[in-house]
Amino acid sequence: MNDRKPPRISGPLEITELGAQGDGIAEVAGERVYVPFALPGEKVEVEITERRGEGWSAQLIDTVTVSPLRIAAPCPHFGVCGGCMLQHLDRAAYRDWKRGLVVKAMQQRGIEIPADTRFVETPPNTRRRASFAAKRAGGALLFGFHAPESQEIVPIATCHVLTPSLTAQLPLLRSLADLALGTGQTATVTATETETGLDVLIESPQPLERRRALTDAASKAPIARLSWQQGRGEPEPLAQHAVPKVNFAGISVDLPAGAFLQPSGAGEAALAEAVTGFAAGAKSIADLYAGCGTFTFPLAKVGKVAAFETSKPAVAAVMAATNHSGLSGRVTAQSRNLDSSPVSPEELRPFDCVVFDPPRAGAKSQSEILVRARLKRAVAVSCNPASFARDARILIDGGFRLKDMVIVDQFVWSAHVEIVAAFRR
Repeated sequence: MNDRKPPRISGPLEITELGAQGDGIAEVAGERVYVPFALPGEKVEVEITERRGEGWSAQLIDTVTVSPLRIAAPCPHFGVCGGCMLQHLDRAAYRDWKRGLVVKAMQQRGIEIPADTRFVETPPNTRRRASFAAKRAGGALLFGFHAPESQEIVPIATCHVLTPSLTAQLPLLRSLADLALGTGQTATVTATETETGLDVLIESPQPLERRRALTDAASKAPIARLSWQQGRGEPEPLAQHAVPKVNFAGISVDLPAGAFLQPSGAGEAALAEAVTGFAAGAKSIADLYAGCGTFTFPLAKVGKVAAFETSKPAVAAVMAATNHSGLSGRVTAQSRNLDSSPVSPEELRPFDCVVFDPPRAGAKSQSEILVRARLKRAVAVSCNPASFARDARILIDGGFRLKDMVIVDQFVWSAHVEIVAAFRR
């Protein structure tokens, strides 16, 4: 048990750098103190709140000296809502910090990123998908985003990350959560804008008690579909006016409830452009962790594609879209848990390029197999610089060379960043 006492603070702390989560970092008595919303060069008064790894978390009380990098945050909820951490940072410094997240993770594995690595920005107000927290407490419903490093729910009236049309649906989403939750119940409400309307999924660890009221309201609401999911169970459609559809490279795909989708159309387009560019010239491509076909269908314009994905509903959606669009001779898909059952070197023999886009944990097992295969090209997509750097090290040690890279800032003002990289033997 760690019973160390917090360091004694006798005056303002000087912030020396930004951490990986966007916190300002100061050092006191040889220990790091993480201060959300503080910037390098500032002197701040803080109150230490709790232990954090080998350091301490602190609450910003006052900014004694203001950094020249500080700008006015556009959102009135900034600093209270935990959705954004860096709206107050100068744009050029923000870009340098985001790029630095990737550079630092790679350097820790002894890898230098290509000098011509591109940084692609996606604009604010383009996020088409978001998850909101909901809780009924004392008869009242709390609905919004979590506060920084807290389970407290902050109600929001506007958002500079979401599309204006999704922000306009906040009252409707709140009303559906209000109907769904009984006393003491909690839920996550995920809303996705699709080509045929809003797709809403309410997830809760508790059973749905007010089914009739929620179903009746959903049947009259201007949404494409409302689904309910309890715990780890399968989503259950409660009302559907239209099948939620998304478009990948001109191919219309029916979106399964709860399926993965890139959070912004602009970010998805930037990633798909990089992936297809790096795969150019390939005749046969394996698309691993394919989801509903985010890259499968753009890659089908390059060569024949075999998609591998854990989710059976996602695989069914890819195959249905393939058949409807006349691509049955060009695209195949199969359900495969790539973490427990990676695609083997023998199975990879027909392909001259592999694209893989794993969850945040990365693709360690699959990367170890890729180096044993006869592949000459691999394209890696990642939302986690640390796991990406680990997998890149495996590929490089196995005979690949990091040839090209694109960094995509899809999660604006947050600590998340997307990476697409091309590897060649």
